[in-house]
Amino acid sequence: MNSILSTDVRSERSLTNITALFLTEEGYRVRAEVPNLGQSVDLVATKGRWVTFIEVKVKDWRKAIDQCRAHVLVADYICIALGTKKISEAAVAVSAKHNIGLIHINHDGECEWFLKPKKNQAVWLPQRRQLAQELKAIEYAC
Repeated sequence: MNSILSTDVRSERSLTNITALFLTEEGYRVRAEVPNLGQSVDLVATKGRWVTFIEVKVKDWRKAIDQCRAHVLVADYICIALGTKKISEAAVAVSAKHNIGLIHINHDGECEWFLKPKKNQAVWLPQRRQLAQELKAIEYAC
């Protein structure tokens, strides 16, 4: 688990930063606000050849589910990071139905995997290649 006590974990930006640090500590390379199909993905985490998209929300997990469903063409794994007191049974059920993982960020700023994502089988290779170009452009821009 990761703890960042000095951060206000109630804003989406803070939750995004906490989640990025958590994923980095787990060995992922993380990029923020990556363009994809006319949208922006909060976090794109890569480990080896696997690409994971993460949408970060303070509370509206239903909106995150809608956003995640748009990522099916590109990401190997799709997750939601929620900064809530607890994760509802409904959020778990809907996430599991769509093979979406859940990362919980509690009010102390601690992250943990609540539900691991399952491998997405619907990746569309032309769009995946476009994402790879976007990720390279982000890296070289820094």
